[in-house]
Amino acid sequence: MFGGLKISTPIFVQKPKRNFVGLDRAMTADDVSTIPAQWAEFNAADLAIENALSKGSYGIVHGYEGDAWHYACAYEVSKIGAIPEGYTHISAPAANFAVFKSSENVSQIGDVISAVMDWIDTSDYQSADGPILEFYGPSYVPETGDSGFEIWTPVKPAD
Repeated sequence: MFGGLKISTPIFVQKPKRNFVGLDRAMTADDVSTIPAQWAEFNAADLAIENALSKGSYGIVHGYEGDAWHYACAYEVSKIGAIPEGYTHISAPAANFAVFKSSENVSQIGDVISAVMDWIDTSDYQSADGPILEFYGPSYVPETGDSGFEIWTPVKPAD
């Protein structure tokens, strides 16, 4: 537990370059409240994404530019195939990830990510380049948000 939240001690996972296909939107802090509607649109579309690797889905925070970034609701794919209209390809470089499992309701994800960033600040690691991934496994129930999720954040040893 970190900060009173139900978050596991991180495990570390090395991943090669990964590809995703999803519904991507530009964001600023003022837009964060639109993410649940983006997920509702993504889930309602229920598209068969060519070459999808699993039944789980990802929230991807990427493309940081100053106070702006992109957020995608996506599926990981083994290779890029046909991309549905309105969707895009997102690439994540090879990285070493600190993976945190949380059994909190998804409505607490902002607090969970803040706790993860606080952990990084006090650890022997620092943030590395690359997107932060939210993973929602096949048992995740978007209607309730109570099924837990994982935060995958790229890290490297602190200087």
